[in-house]
Amino acid sequence: MVQGFNFEAIKSIGKIIGNRSLLIPHLEFKDVRSIDFQRLKQMGFSAVLFDKDNTLTEPYADVIYEPFREAVDRCRGVFGEQSIAILSNSAGSSDDVDFREATRLESTLGLSVLKHGTKKPNGIEKVKEHFHTDNLQSIVMIGDRYSTDVVFGNLYGMLTIFTKPITSKGDNNIVKLIRDKESRYVDYCKNYYEPPKHSLFDKDRYNKSSASS
Repeated sequence: MVQGFNFEAIKSIGKIIGNRSLLIPHLEFKDVRSIDFQRLKQMGFSAVLFDKDNTLTEPYADVIYEPFREAVDRCRGVFGEQSIAILSNSAGSSDDVDFREATRLESTLGLSVLKHGTKKPNGIEKVKEHFHTDNLQSIVMIGDRYSTDVVFGNLYGMLTIFTKPITSKGDNNIVKLIRDKESRYVDYCKNYYEPPKHSLFDKDRYNKSSASS
């Protein structure tokens, strides 16, 4: 299922210009295998929200990318199945007619796919509903896009983790173009801006604990 144009991301540009720290993730890794889920749980986080395409699966694939299966199982073991979900800009979004793709993918992926009917950085109400919480600071948002996944998480006070895309093969051509430009811009912004402060997270403590485990 190919993504349509994301007007919601365009509408968020004003917020980003006014606060460029929204683009900066709290943590960055090559992929989900490097994330210390146990440490995040110990720090007080209670739920994990994943992007789908190029974060857990190859673009528009319907199964977890094989090398990442163990990491997803590890996350499930730490947080519990009910505390993990996918928020995608394809399945479950405004592109997904009658949410047929989201329903199908819940079977093939073995994870809840939120049927939000919009695009990130919108969709927060379905996140609250699924996790039964208004305490958004306790949620970890993981994804491969700065302008959607990271901005979405930071807008609502989540911990944001950026992972590099799995592959450009099969990806939307518009997404490829935007990804390159936003990566260059975020690299520039990192020289001047820090990610938003987070009450549960201390990067030095996370790194020290992960290195010793």
